Amino acid sequence: MTRPEILQTITATLADLLEQDDLALSESASARTVDGWDSINNVRLLISLEQEFGFEFATDEIERLKNVGALIDLIESKRG
Repeated sequence: MTRPEILQTITATLADLLEQDDLALSESASARTVDGWDSINNVRLLISLEQEFGFEFATDEIERLKNVGALIDLIESKRG
């Protein structure tokens, strides 16, 4: 799976959670820049992505995430 495909998966998952069909994310997007992306939806997003990709995120990995690009980096590193 390529970076753009991972970004699309994250975007589609978050759009579904936020009920925003027109959501468009970039790698620089973060919870601070997306309306409705609060702490509860962040947890829901990460759980959904864990199920989608078949692995779990460690707490320290989550705490280091600054934006969508960092999340993509993390997913790529876990996919090997």
